[in-house]
Amino acid sequence: MKRFVKDFISRGLIAAGFGPLILVIIYYGCQLTENVTSRPMTEVNINILSTLFMAFVAGGIGAVFKVEKIPLGIATLIDAIVIYLDYLFFYLVNGWILVKATPLFIFTIIYIIGYIIIWLIIYKKVKSQVKKINQKL
Repeated sequence: MKRFVKDFISRGLIAAGFGPLILVIIYYGCQLTENVTSRPMTEVNINILSTLFMAFVAGGIGAVFKVEKIPLGIATLIDAIVIYLDYLFFYLVNGWILVKATPLFIFTIIYIIGYIIIWLIIYKKVKSQVKKINQKL
């Protein structure tokens, strides 16, 4: 358990640096398209902290894949659920999505599709790497 916590924290800290960076890119894109001209500093700070914590949890939960006693399918399910709940919590708290059936449904569908696409890309890359290693053997 101690190893899991240490791995969770180190992965989370690495990922946490990217959360605010992505937010800055989004804000810059909004500024370029003139959709957002300015934001109150309190809102900016809350958004920065939110993305930092979201990225920390999303990055940290990857430590579940290093726990040898957990089968890959269960680890993937834990990863998917924790990230979903992490994102959902901050999206709702910050008012980034409304607490209504349609926005929650759309958010869930987009999350599932995005998660599957990311894992398919990872699967394809790992499969390609294993094939190259097998050819060298």
